[in-house]
Amino acid sequence: GMAIPPRWERLRSDTTGGVFRAGEFVVRVEPADPESVRWEHALLRFLANEIEQVVAPLAALDGSTFYVDGGDVVSVFPFLEGQELRSHEALFRQELPALLARLHRHAQAWPVTEQRPGVPSLRDRNWDRNDWWDWSLVEKPTSLVRAFEELREWVADADDLRVCAIHGDFHTGNVLVRDGRVAGIVDWQYSRRDWPALELAGMVWDLSWDGSSTTIDRGLRDDLVQKYVDSGGPGEAAAVVPMMRLESLVSALIALT
Repeated sequence: GMAIPPRWERLRSDTTGGVFRAGEFVVRVEPADPESVRWEHALLRFLANEIEQVVAPLAALDGSTFYVDGGDVVSVFPFLEGQELRSHEALFRQELPALLARLHRHAQAWPVTEQRPGVPSLRDRNWDRNDWWDWSLVEKPTSLVRAFEELREWVADADDLRVCAIHGDFHTGNVLVRDGRVAGIVDWQYSRRDWPALELAGMVWDLSWDGSSTTIDRGLRDDLVQKYVDSGGPGEAAAVVPMMRLESLVSALIALT
């Protein structure tokens, strides 16, 4: 029931498939499993009821939120005006921990308990080879081998941490800001059921790292974690340090693969 303009503008070139602006709409075209997209869209619609920064896909007259064109899944979203957040913008060190806590807290109430099809949790991945990294291809300096072995064992034993639906790729590049506030959280293609503590650690790393060295501001780290906890975030603060190491290891393995 809506007219999509015929001329599109590519918005992001670093995603699988394509994301395009068409007037007041965003059209996403991706080679994906329809059931996986259905899971993602159901999560977005649930979260969007309570959190204005989550943008749900538009529904067709029959209630569907995507259609399949050949091997591609096509969905339509309202266009959201904003710029990518830069991690050095200190203003958002106040807002982002509280927003992430709200996301996780509300995600815990989502009644779906099945994992997203085709998107396993970090713990359930095959650590030797998966769609993110291949350990057999990676050069193996001693420090990397030590981190890989230690964290693989830590993950295998981390069976008492909370699990809920998470964004899956929560970093400053996926946060849009406008007029000094967070306007939206985009790019949910890696959303899944996993540890909210993992996502907390990634946010803390983004906001407390200076962008050039291998160290972070520990005082700022602790302050960000406390803001998340004070806002009711369910991710365990005690797991933040090993989770930050885990985030760094995964990023290294992806890059080296």
